Amino acid sequence: MESSSTQGQVIKCKAAVAWEANKPLDICEIEVAPPQKGEIRVRVVANALCHTDIYTLDGHDPEGLFPCILGHEATAIVESVGEGVTSVQVGDTVIPCYTPQCMERDCVFCMSQKTNLCPKIRATQGKGVMPDGTTRFSKDGKPIYHFMGCSTFSEYTVIAEISAAKINPSADLNKVCMLGCGVSTGWGAAMVNPEVKPGTTVAVWGLGAVGLSVIQAAKLQGAGKIYGIDVNTDKFDHAKKLGADECMNPLEQDSKDWLLGKEKWGINYTYDCTGNVAVMRTALEAAHRGFGESCIIGVAAAGKEIQTRPFQLVTGRQWKGTAFGGWKSREDVPKLVNKVIVGELNIDDFITHTFESLEDVNQSIDILHSGKCLRAVVKISQQEQRPSLKVKILSSLKYHGGVLKTVSHWSSVNNCEMKFMIYLPNETIKEQRGKPYPALYFLAGLTSNHENAPIKSHFGSFAKKHGIAMIFPDTSPRGIEIEGIRENWWFGEGAGYYVDATNEKWSKHFNMYSYITKELPELVSDHFHVDKNKSSITGFSMGGMGALALYLRNPGLYQSVSAFSPISHPTNSEWGKNAFEHYLGSVDAGKSYDPSLLIAEYDGPKTKILFDQGSSDKFLQNLQPETFLNAAHKAGIDVQYNFREGYSHDYFYVASFIENHIEFHSRYLNA
Repeated sequence: MESSSTQGQVIKCKAAVAWEANKPLDICEIEVAPPQKGEIRVRVVANALCHTDIYTLDGHDPEGLFPCILGHEATAIVESVGEGVTSVQVGDTVIPCYTPQCMERDCVFCMSQKTNLCPKIRATQGKGVMPDGTTRFSKDGKPIYHFMGCSTFSEYTVIAEISAAKINPSADLNKVCMLGCGVSTGWGAAMVNPEVKPGTTVAVWGLGAVGLSVIQAAKLQGAGKIYGIDVNTDKFDHAKKLGADECMNPLEQDSKDWLLGKEKWGINYTYDCTGNVAVMRTALEAAHRGFGESCIIGVAAAGKEIQTRPFQLVTGRQWKGTAFGGWKSREDVPKLVNKVIVGELNIDDFITHTFESLEDVNQSIDILHSGKCLRAVVKISQQEQRPSLKVKILSSLKYHGGVLKTVSHWSSVNNCEMKFMIYLPNETIKEQRGKPYPALYFLAGLTSNHENAPIKSHFGSFAKKHGIAMIFPDTSPRGIEIEGIRENWWFGEGAGYYVDATNEKWSKHFNMYSYITKELPELVSDHFHVDKNKSSITGFSMGGMGALALYLRNPGLYQSVSAFSPISHPTNSEWGKNAFEHYLGSVDAGKSYDPSLLIAEYDGPKTKILFDQGSSDKFLQNLQPETFLNAAHKAGIDVQYNFREGYSHDYFYVASFIENHIEFHSRYLNA
């Protein structure tokens, strides 16, 4: 684990201290003590200002304690860790979360999929102290309270390990800081608790950042009609941009009457994002008779109570609330961040003001009070961002109970844009909780691209059954202008052979070996719920050769390997000779990628290899399966060889036996 030069030492830094209610924050130097057992100290990068911070500063919070350091929507870098911390280390990028997640087996809340309300540190968090009952902040010897377990209006802060959501470091930390509270809450209120169903109606009272994020998520969920309600008509255009169909001002007409005039029996899902108890009642009574759900998100002032006639509930309406949108912080927030990175969720529209330093925090508060601000982001320190691979989701389709995505990204090893398809056995973030999926990589053959195998192999129901993610890379770089790259079908574009080219003409772009074994797995595990340490590999034709070669060259990298009609001995094949001469300069250099030669020197785990071959394959002369089988026998490696009578060299053949291959790999991946 990396260590910090300030590990175990008190840090002096600037913070915005609220000494008392209804007073400007004091930007001053404080002392931040080292993290204790189960705690981490972080350097705050950016902080988004939330109405909850102002609610406390204005003296409305009955639990509000002064002096304190406010702030709870932030991004940060781990500076040092306390005793027993294992889930994060120095240098990791995190979002502090006011809703912790201890993940302990005796926590009925963390173990339940019905709630995210982990009570592990709630008692001390509510008292403004760390789990041991003391604070980590002080000035001139005077203790300063913590706020919501975060206190991110400071250059450095200390939080509990169980409050730290470790996120992808390539994210824009000046934007995803908002996912620590408000925007995430609104998204979750439509995606998780409750979950808006396609074709339904939705009404939202209060078109601030939370209300607008409810609208945005409801639209993504496929809501048929969305209504926005607010006394500030300036917000209507923004609401419509994010998905609202109609908006109205309740000062001009009763909102319940207006909605019931639009939808006779009421609205399927209604949301209060105002904190006004009268609005909460209106939202409930506008919910659909028999099965409407009304969700309270807004925080009411101290001492306020809700009321309605019991008949409203007797006739089937459900009244519920949501905290942090139902998200489990350490599991779900990293996935939300990744959805922002790949373009599936947009947060740019919520940032209306940006301030360049902690010195500007009082100005950001004034802007929020003005009613013209959704979220103001205050930059607190410099972001040390990892270079972005420009990952983008091009399409996302529901498939066999999961989701099949087409992804584009910049490949630094191939120096071009690359595409791949990925199948995840479950579609939603909530469904993707728990252990990440093991991965099966499918390498395609000559002339194929990233689409051939996922479209033609009919793999979906089998990957779903065994809970396996499947990744389908392209067979080569594309769009590169190199002389001779498209002259024939057995070399160049569409024929990368899963090697790293050494010939200068090809070496800048044709590095499919490093792409498949290193770059792509890192990208997949960083951006999707996939375990990079638990993967297997298969392939067809040229891809079968690649699968065998990559497995044999990297003992232990893959749990298992299989192949459909691989080019088994490419240094003795016209296809392979041609490719190796061009990419590597000689056929002799190609021996390091030849499965029939590699297996003789293989010294890794001797797991069984699954090998399928069609008897009517017109390319048998170039494939030479018997050479590989003989070499495997001499090496003492068990090969399950299936000679499929009458099958040819096509995806009809692959589709006929893909179930066998996925089941084979499942024994190793799910062991």
